[in-house]
Amino acid sequence: MDKNVAIKYVMTKEVIVANVSNKFSQLMEFFNTYRIQHLPVTLGDRLVGILSINDLLSFVFNNMHGGDQVDNAMLDAKFDMQAVMTKEPIAISPEDTVGKAFNILAEGRFQALPIVEREKLVGIITNKDLVRVLQKAL
Repeated sequence: MDKNVAIKYVMTKEVIVANVSNKFSQLMEFFNTYRIQHLPVTLGDRLVGILSINDLLSFVFNNMHGGDQVDNAMLDAKFDMQAVMTKEPIAISPEDTVGKAFNILAEGRFQALPIVEREKLVGIITNKDLVRVLQKAL
């Protein structure tokens, strides 16, 4: 695969998104139902953050102290999307290249890049997507 291919040709266009008002239990349902690892968080069509399954696991772990009962109702009540999500995540344009996505993700700080055009979320690309692209090219 040519590293200069535009990301729009390999990105996932049908993106499952979270809203800033989603509850913990709703988010867990999204992750489980769609078997995804990352959820862009939007306000309307505008990207405001990103949430990973690891972010939710950290939230649960941080609430498991003192022997208190941990259940969906308690986690829903304590959950604050603004506190848990990564705000203003690094995003790329559909015109950016596969090479640029590889370089950003290779840094290892995160595993997904939202794709934004004119402030509107239009796709996502993950490490797994790029591995599939590379596998097809080989």
